[in-house]
Amino acid sequence: MSRKTGFSLPVQVLLWGAGNTAVGAVVGVAVGVFREGGLESPVILSSVLFGNVVGFTVLASSVALFPRLRALGPVARAALLGLALVAGSVAGTALVLYLFPLYVLSDPTENFAVAALNGILALVVGSVVYAYEGLRWRLATSLREVEEVRLVEAKLREEAARAELAALQAQINPHFFFNTLNTIASLVERDPRAAEEVVQTLADLFRYTFRVADSAPVPLAEELEFVQGYLGIERARFGERLRVVWDVAPESSGAHVPGLLLQPLVENAVIHGIAPVPNGGTVRIMTRAVGADLIVEVEDDGAGLPGGARNLVLDGHGLGNVRRRLRTLYGDRGRLELLGASLGRGALARLRIPLVGPTGAAAPLRGPTETPA
Repeated sequence: MSRKTGFSLPVQVLLWGAGNTAVGAVVGVAVGVFREGGLESPVILSSVLFGNVVGFTVLASSVALFPRLRALGPVARAALLGLALVAGSVAGTALVLYLFPLYVLSDPTENFAVAALNGILALVVGSVVYAYEGLRWRLATSLREVEEVRLVEAKLREEAARAELAALQAQINPHFFFNTLNTIASLVERDPRAAEEVVQTLADLFRYTFRVADSAPVPLAEELEFVQGYLGIERARFGERLRVVWDVAPESSGAHVPGLLLQPLVENAVIHGIAPVPNGGTVRIMTRAVGADLIVEVEDDGAGLPGGARNLVLDGHGLGNVRRRLRTLYGDRGRLELLGASLGRGALARLRIPLVGPTGAAAPLRGPTETPA
């Protein structure tokens, strides 16, 4: 029995001693019952002593030798362990006979027979113990290999998830910047100063996207600030047709969210909700901490969902990419819903993700909060 059991070595010694004594006593009683002289204390004592010789020989060899011989081949390991068992048991028997010269063992032939019997018993018991130790060691090795494989698989899954997130984010960024460049192009001739401001805002947005390119979570306040910059660009395009209402709960702004997660929702509200309506409309952005979740809603009172939400939440498109990122990062705890607006017209996109990161006071948005005209 190796040291790597559930018990310390002193406890193992005590347990083996108790077991050896009990077995030896049972054998001594059995011998006395079938012996002509009946039960005699020397017979029981000798059985107890020899039981401990066999038991502790097995224990000592398994603790000292078995762990060190695993690197050898099976034949060499079996030969060395067998030799150790026989030598230890014979030496222990000789020591007992020398210290306790019992009259029942005064015959040298009997002494030799007892030593041989103890050697055979040590081989039998040792073989059982070694077989158990071998099975336990192989099981521990298999479990360790399984754990190592599991860790490698977890690392590969994490790397695959990071790669997928990077790919999804790479799909979002060109779409957003393509629309932004169209806005700048439309402003260059009719309002050069506004076009210059949009270019400056776009540079700020570029810096933000480069900073969050590793898909690490960012504070919600920073993501909202990025969205405000995007809406500033869209206001340059739509003018008074686009109105925005901010409803940001202070306790939610310190939560962390994936970078560039909210912009596709706002862009969807502007492009599919407000742009088709001649008089424009209002986009409302709301955040709340509800229990262990962060709720973010982007609602518009525009054109609504004539084609159904399914047509807008497709892989490879803005909202479809958001849904896939949520599923990759949070599993079932991350959800994106696209519903009819509570005002009876327009659309409502609702995010629900685990509340991650410290909470704190809401960071102020740049400029005044816009309200419907």
